[in-house]
Amino acid sequence: MFSKADLATVTAPDVKRGNWRQHPEVIRLIERYASEVAELSALTDGMHSPEVTEINLVGAVLGLNQTPILNQQSSDGKVQFFQVSFRDGKSKRISHSNWKKWLKLLLIATGAILAVVLIYLMIIKLSQLPQRNTKTNEICGSNRQKSVYSEELQTIRKSLIDDLARLPDWSTFKQARAQCIAGNLGVNQQEQRLIQCFLTVRNRVKSIPTVTRPDLSRIESCVRTICSQRRSHLSSACKRL
Repeated sequence: MFSKADLATVTAPDVKRGNWRQHPEVIRLIERYASEVAELSALTDGMHSPEVTEINLVGAVLGLNQTPILNQQSSDGKVQFFQVSFRDGKSKRISHSNWKKWLKLLLIATGAILAVVLIYLMIIKLSQLPQRNTKTNEICGSNRQKSVYSEELQTIRKSLIDDLARLPDWSTFKQARAQCIAGNLGVNQQEQRLIQCFLTVRNRVKSIPTVTRPDLSRIESCVRTICSQRRSHLSSACKRL
C-alpha cells in the first residue's frame, strides 16, 4: 500500500498506463517498495538475496474495493497496482565468491611453487660447496706423483693472486706476490711455496676489514691437508699454522 505522498506520485496526471515506465521517479518508488515487500512476502521464502526480475502493471477502477481481473493490466482508471516478481541473487554472489576463491588458491599455489624452486636452488648451491672443498682436499692430499697435483697447487695460488689484485693496496703486497707467483717447481717446492703464500697473505690481510678481505678458505683447506701428511720438508712451515 502506497503512502499518501507516493500514491500522489503514482497517480499523477502525466503518469498513465502507457508511459509509466518512462518516469524514473515511479520506477525508483516501485523498486523501493519492492525491496520492503521482499522481506515480508512468501514469494521470497528461501531466497538469500531477492532481486526484482519483473514489474507488471495491474489495476483497479477507482472506487472499487477489489481489483477486477487480477494480474491483468487495467484499461482505465487512475489508481495503479504493481505486481513484482523476484529471483534469488545468490548465484551471482556465489560466482563472484568462487572467482575470488580460485584467485586466492592460484596465488597460494604460485607462491608455493616459487618457494620450492628457491629452496631447490639453494640446496644445489650449498651442496656444491662441500663437493668443491672435498675435491680440493683429495687432490692436495694424494697423487703427488701426477702432474695434476702440481697444476692444482699452482691454480690455487694463481686464484688467490687474482683476488688480491683487486685490492686497492695490492701494490704494497710485495712479499705476498713473491711467495704466491706461479712457476715451474718440483712437487716439494710447490707445496712449500703454497704454504708460504698462505702464511704471508694471511698475515698481510689481518688489518683489512672482513667485508673486503679475500677468501682464503680454499688455500687454507689445501694447506692444512698437506700439513696433515707430516712430511719432513714441510715441518717448519706447517708449525707456523
